Amino acid sequence: MKGKQLLLLFLALLLPVCIFVMLKMFGKNQFDVSPLFTDTLPSQDETCNTKVKLPYLIPDSVFIDLPIGNDSLLCILFDDSSSESNTHLQRVVEHFQSDPLVVTSTNGLTNPSWRKCVFFLQEPFDVVLVDRRGAIRGQYDSKDRDEIDRLITEATIILKKY
Repeated sequence: MKGKQLLLLFLALLLPVCIFVMLKMFGKNQFDVSPLFTDTLPSQDETCNTKVKLPYLIPDSVFIDLPIGNDSLLCILFDDSSSESNTHLQRVVEHFQSDPLVVTSTNGLTNPSWRKCVFFLQEPFDVVLVDRRGAIRGQYDSKDRDEIDRLITEATIILKKY
Protein backbone atom coordinates (compact mmCIF):
# COMPACT_ATOMS: atom_id res chain seq x y z
CA MET A 1 0.00 0.00 0.00
CA LYS A 2 2.84 2.36 0.83
CA GLY A 3 4.42 1.80 -2.62
CA LYS A 4 1.18 2.83 -4.35
CA GLN A 5 0.97 6.01 -2.30
CA LEU A 6 4.56 6.94 -3.13
CA LEU A 7 3.92 6.30 -6.83
CA LEU A 8 0.78 8.47 -6.80
CA LEU A 9 2.62 11.23 -4.92
CA PHE A 10 5.48 11.10 -7.42
CA LEU A 11 3.06 11.31 -10.37
CA ALA A 12 1.15 14.14 -8.73
CA LEU A 13 4.39 16.12 -8.39
CA LEU A 14 5.67 15.14 -11.84
CA LEU A 15 2.62 16.45 -13.72
CA PRO A 16 3.04 20.16 -12.76
CA VAL A 17 6.79 19.93 -13.39
CA CYS A 18 6.17 18.54 -16.89
CA ILE A 19 3.61 21.25 -17.63
CA PHE A 20 6.03 23.93 -16.42
CA VAL A 21 8.88 22.56 -18.55
CA MET A 22 6.64 22.29 -21.62
CA LEU A 23 5.40 25.89 -21.23
CA LYS A 24 8.94 27.14 -20.64
CA MET A 25 10.21 25.44 -23.79
CA PHE A 26 7.33 26.11 -26.17
CA GLY A 27 5.45 29.03 -24.62
CA LYS A 28 6.06 32.70 -25.16
CA ASN A 29 4.96 35.44 -22.77
CA GLN A 30 4.24 38.50 -24.83
CA PHE A 31 1.82 41.28 -24.08
CA ASP A 32 0.42 43.73 -26.60
CA VAL A 33 -1.21 47.14 -26.50
CA SER A 34 -3.40 47.45 -29.55
CA PRO A 35 -3.65 50.80 -31.32
CA LEU A 36 -6.90 52.70 -30.89
CA PHE A 37 -9.31 53.30 -33.75
CA THR A 38 -8.43 50.24 -35.84
CA ASP A 39 -11.94 48.78 -35.99
CA THR A 40 -14.26 51.61 -34.96
CA LEU A 41 -14.40 55.25 -35.94
CA PRO A 42 -13.58 57.76 -33.21
CA SER A 43 -16.27 60.15 -32.08
CA GLN A 44 -15.49 63.49 -33.70
CA ASP A 45 -16.26 67.03 -32.68
CA GLU A 46 -18.80 68.65 -35.03
CA THR A 47 -16.32 71.45 -35.80
CA CYS A 48 -13.82 68.98 -37.29
CA ASN A 49 -13.82 68.37 -41.01
CA THR A 50 -11.50 65.38 -40.79
CA LYS A 51 -12.05 62.40 -43.06
CA VAL A 52 -11.14 59.31 -41.08
CA LYS A 53 -10.33 55.95 -42.59
CA LEU A 54 -9.57 52.80 -40.65
CA PRO A 55 -7.11 51.89 -39.28
CA TYR A 56 -6.52 55.47 -38.17
CA LEU A 57 -3.03 56.95 -38.33
CA ILE A 58 -2.04 60.53 -37.56
CA PRO A 59 -2.01 62.48 -40.86
CA ASP A 60 1.45 63.09 -42.32
CA SER A 61 0.91 66.86 -42.23
CA VAL A 62 0.63 66.63 -38.42
CA PHE A 63 3.06 63.76 -37.91
CA ILE A 64 6.03 65.64 -39.41
CA ASP A 65 5.56 68.43 -36.85
CA LEU A 66 5.75 66.01 -33.90
CA PRO A 67 9.10 65.54 -32.11
CA ILE A 68 9.22 61.78 -32.62
CA GLY A 69 12.16 59.68 -33.76
CA ASN A 70 12.20 56.51 -35.84
CA ASP A 71 12.36 54.26 -32.80
CA SER A 72 10.45 56.15 -30.15
CA LEU A 73 7.06 56.74 -28.61
CA LEU A 74 5.60 60.18 -28.09
CA CYS A 75 3.55 61.22 -25.07
CA ILE A 76 1.78 64.57 -25.56
CA LEU A 77 0.19 66.55 -22.73
CA PHE A 78 -2.54 68.91 -23.98
CA ASP A 79 -3.16 70.79 -20.74
CA ASP A 80 0.03 71.63 -18.88
CA SER A 81 -1.46 74.26 -16.57
CA SER A 82 -2.03 71.85 -13.69
CA SER A 83 0.85 71.23 -11.29
CA GLU A 84 -0.70 67.86 -10.45
CA SER A 85 -0.49 66.86 -14.13
CA ASN A 86 3.11 67.98 -14.34
CA THR A 87 3.99 66.02 -11.19
CA HIS A 88 2.43 62.84 -12.57
CA LEU A 89 4.10 63.20 -15.94
CA GLN A 90 7.44 63.81 -14.24
CA ARG A 91 7.13 60.23 -13.01
CA VAL A 92 6.83 59.11 -16.63
CA VAL A 93 9.91 61.13 -17.63
CA GLU A 94 11.92 59.65 -14.75
CA HIS A 95 10.77 56.11 -15.46
CA PHE A 96 11.71 56.27 -19.16
CA GLN A 97 14.75 58.56 -19.00
CA SER A 98 16.99 56.03 -20.79
CA ASP A 99 14.30 54.75 -23.18
CA PRO A 100 13.04 56.15 -26.49
CA LEU A 101 9.95 57.85 -25.05
CA VAL A 102 9.54 61.57 -25.69
CA VAL A 103 7.25 63.49 -23.33
CA THR A 104 6.17 66.92 -24.54
CA SER A 105 3.38 69.45 -24.14
CA THR A 106 1.44 71.24 -26.84
CA ASN A 107 3.22 74.55 -26.22
CA GLY A 108 5.53 73.77 -29.12
CA LEU A 109 2.74 72.45 -31.31
CA THR A 110 0.98 74.96 -33.48
CA ASN A 111 -2.65 73.98 -33.89
CA PRO A 112 -4.98 73.84 -30.84
CA SER A 113 -7.67 71.94 -32.81
CA TRP A 114 -5.43 68.87 -32.92
CA ARG A 115 -6.70 67.78 -29.50
CA LYS A 116 -10.20 66.99 -30.77
CA CYS A 117 -9.74 66.72 -34.53
CA VAL A 118 -6.51 64.71 -34.84
CA PHE A 119 -5.99 62.91 -31.52
CA PHE A 120 -9.75 62.63 -30.71
CA LEU A 121 -9.31 63.41 -27.01
CA GLN A 122 -12.58 63.67 -25.11
CA GLU A 123 -12.84 64.96 -21.55
CA PRO A 124 -11.26 64.11 -19.09
CA PHE A 125 -8.40 62.76 -21.25
CA ASP A 126 -5.57 65.21 -21.92
CA VAL A 127 -2.58 62.93 -22.64
CA VAL A 128 -2.09 60.83 -25.76
CA LEU A 129 0.51 58.16 -26.55
CA VAL A 130 1.56 57.87 -30.20
CA ASP A 131 3.86 55.24 -31.68
CA ARG A 132 6.45 55.69 -34.43
CA ARG A 133 3.99 54.72 -37.18
CA GLY A 134 1.53 57.42 -36.12
CA ALA A 135 -1.00 55.15 -34.44
CA ILE A 136 -2.65 56.33 -31.23
CA ARG A 137 -1.82 53.76 -28.54
CA GLY A 138 -3.61 55.29 -25.59
CA GLN A 139 -5.45 58.26 -24.09
CA TYR A 140 -5.04 59.18 -20.44
CA ASP A 141 -6.11 61.64 -17.77
CA SER A 142 -2.98 63.33 -16.39
CA LYS A 143 -4.67 64.28 -13.11
CA ASP A 144 -5.41 60.65 -12.23
CA ARG A 145 -2.49 58.68 -10.76
CA ASP A 146 -3.99 55.34 -11.85
CA GLU A 147 -4.20 56.59 -15.44
CA ILE A 148 -0.52 57.59 -15.38
CA ASP A 149 0.32 54.16 -13.95
CA ARG A 150 -1.58 52.66 -16.89
CA LEU A 151 0.42 54.91 -19.26
CA ILE A 152 3.69 53.68 -17.74
CA THR A 153 2.57 50.05 -17.97
CA GLU A 154 1.39 50.34 -21.57
CA ALA A 155 4.53 52.19 -22.68
CA THR A 156 6.62 49.50 -20.99
CA ILE A 157 4.72 46.81 -22.90
CA ILE A 158 5.08 48.64 -26.22
CA LEU A 159 8.81 49.11 -25.64
CA LYS A 160 8.99 45.42 -24.57
CA LYS A 161 10.78 46.29 -21.32
CA TYR A 162 8.94 43.79 -19.11
